[in-house]
Amino acid sequence: MKYALVLLAALALSACGAPPGVSTVARLASEDRTTSQITEDNRILIAFNRAVAGESGALFRDVSTDVYLTRMMLTGAVATAPAKARAEAIARGIQGVGPIVNELQVTSEGGVGATANDLVIEQKLGVKLLAADGVRSVNFRYRVVNGTVYLFGRAHTQAELDKAMAEARSTDNVRRVVSHVQVRP
Repeated sequence: MKYALVLLAALALSACGAPPGVSTVARLASEDRTTSQITEDNRILIAFNRAVAGESGALFRDVSTDVYLTRMMLTGAVATAPAKARAEAIARGIQGVGPIVNELQVTSEGGVGATANDLVIEQKLGVKLLAADGVRSVNFRYRVVNGTVYLFGRAHTQAELDKAMAEARSTDNVRRVVSHVQVRP
């Protein structure tokens, strides 16, 4: 029953009738980061995206970025090892960026079909994490690339991380789960 209510709430928040930013404001208000930490993470993210977009449209299209407490995770699928290295080099050049986790896949696997499947997995996982007892989903970031789920962010306990990992593993069409979540009470 709780799962169904959470699903309905998620759908309602994403509906066209919801005022823009309502879900974002609600999420930010319940996060464990301070306003200044959120601001700094967003500054780093924007600086990276600007730098990548200014250099390569393909790299901008292929690389997804998450920043949490100045840590940066790069995910996506790029065609060459030099493209992967270049994305990381750009990230290292951003003022204030902390440790960088480079999970870019060098592969020709993917395309529109894989992207669509990955987006479905992300949506399902988001609902599952939101509904999971003992998981503060607002502190987690997750990306799916070619069926691999990458978790990032913060868990308060190992049990919370284990629960999030179990939810990810049990999601349809997930091939594997990689965690870069920090456990910080």
